[in-house]
Amino acid sequence: MDAKREKIRRFATDKFSFNDYLSVSAGFKKDELDEAFIHEMEDDWNRTQPSDAHQFQLDRLLVKLHQQIESGHPQKAKTIHVVYQLFSRVAAILLIPALITIAILAYEKANTPENEDSWAEIHSPLGSRTKFKLPDGSVGWLNSGSMIKYPINFKKDRKVEVSGEAWFDVVHLNTSAFRVITPYFNVKVVGTQFNVIAYENESTAEVILERGKVLLLDKVDHVEGELEPDQQMVFNKMTKELVKSHIDSKSYTSWKDGFLVFKNVPMSEIARRLERKYNTEIILHGDSLKSSIFRATFLDENIDEICKMLSTVAPIKYNIHKREKQADSTFTSSKIEMWLKTNN
Repeated sequence: MDAKREKIRRFATDKFSFNDYLSVSAGFKKDELDEAFIHEMEDDWNRTQPSDAHQFQLDRLLVKLHQQIESGHPQKAKTIHVVYQLFSRVAAILLIPALITIAILAYEKANTPENEDSWAEIHSPLGSRTKFKLPDGSVGWLNSGSMIKYPINFKKDRKVEVSGEAWFDVVHLNTSAFRVITPYFNVKVVGTQFNVIAYENESTAEVILERGKVLLLDKVDHVEGELEPDQQMVFNKMTKELVKSHIDSKSYTSWKDGFLVFKNVPMSEIARRLERKYNTEIILHGDSLKSSIFRATFLDENIDEICKMLSTVAPIKYNIHKREKQADSTFTSSKIEMWLKTNN
């Protein structure tokens, strides 16, 4: 019980780990909240009752929110009122910060000029993947630690900015093309399935095409290349070169379905893709290990299990460094070292 109370406390103070987030959010995903969880939430709320000054500020924000809703969306106001009544008894400590955020956003939106560009963002937490749907009906997935950003008037201007890795299944519209913007190149498509990798901390950026056709453009929209299905274009950030190759696209895009598929790829590539998925640093010692070729398929195994599997099929030894708690109650990223065993 003390462990659950501590997780709720960290969550409420915005100093929670990803495991804390999963634990607390799982409590709300059950068909019925268990009594112990409700009790802990109520106790935490009672210990954190706002001061009179904070309550006055909250009341003002909620009044503004209420006025914004009543002025244009009376049905939504009724819905929010019902939601507030339902959760205020159990999850007030989570709901009130959310209502404050909504109130501030509603106030800012009301005072924003109509001709000012507005954007929406979708983020995928570290160590997870997130499905999204765009206003034109296009769908996709975000890999761990990735983000997309698109204009509110998306149907008029179908462009998406990507940071990290994203897979797209784009709806074909005769009226406008679909564009993906990265810091390194742009991608123009009509209607297709493709994958974009544009992590800031990696030396390359990539486009992988499953179906259809895409054009790669430089930052001033000059065509740099064209991809057919099962082709990959890799951009070297240092040399600015683009290299096209034929690949099995499913091996590179299966992450969206929870699979990691490796078909005769070097350990250096496996380590890079494991780092993305599990938000961990993998250090490979020795060129022989980096160039070793593997063929494997993993389905949502944790990183410990994957390391153990690799060590059973190859002479690999590894060391998993435990995450260390820092002064602000957060934890350092995990780190794994790997070596090839020697006969000595």
